Amino acid sequence: MTSSLLRAAVRNNAFWCDAVCKALGLPGEFTATVWFHRRGTPPFYPDVVTLTEADGETTEAIATLVNDDTRDWAVKDSYAALDLAPLGFRMLFEAEWIGIRNPVSAPSPITWQRVRNAADFSRWEQEWEKANGPVTQKIFAEPLLADPEIAFLLAFENGRPLGGGILNHHAGAVGLSNLFAEGGRGEDIRRGLIAQAAALYPREPLVGYEHGDDLDEALRTGFELLGTLRVWLREA
Repeated sequence: MTSSLLRAAVRNNAFWCDAVCKALGLPGEFTATVWFHRRGTPPFYPDVVTLTEADGETTEAIATLVNDDTRDWAVKDSYAALDLAPLGFRMLFEAEWIGIRNPVSAPSPITWQRVRNAADFSRWEQEWEKANGPVTQKIFAEPLLADPEIAFLLAFENGRPLGGGILNHHAGAVGLSNLFAEGGRGEDIRRGLIAQAAALYPREPLVGYEHGDDLDEALRTGFELLGTLRVWLREA
């Protein structure tokens, strides 16, 4: 049986994808079964996110949406239940939804700053790109800073940037995404972001998704497995 926390994680992620696109002036659209974007999303973001467990209606909706063969399409199969190979897709990766039902704040030697202005936002982006590599297309835009339900966070140790991440509060959960850290400090940053979520959005569960070493790290910091997702890609 699908848990309520898994459903919250899925919807939170779709709302986050929409918020990122909306801040760039290009909001997506919601139906009963999917969130989707007609014109293409920023790097690392899907064009379609499924909102319900698979059935024929979901697959038919995706087939109708991805009728433009002149560009790439990425689909986040939120419940790992679709076979999109007949539509020309290949599975890009598989990951796990994760959650903490009752995150708690804890003391830490790391100092946290919430990004609130253009100068700090630019610094956050620079640090994020140091960890993830340069991007050729704008991903995050300043209107996101005006939303009280979204927090860009930067961590410092001895006055030096150490890492950071983003929290977004939608669909009855707080989504943790875009975590970055200096080498070997990922677990410290993740624990700090858990504490920040508990402080900023008390009594709300924390959700996200990870795979590989990042998933192992998340499980060590108290996250539990909620369910599997797959990302599918069809290239032009």
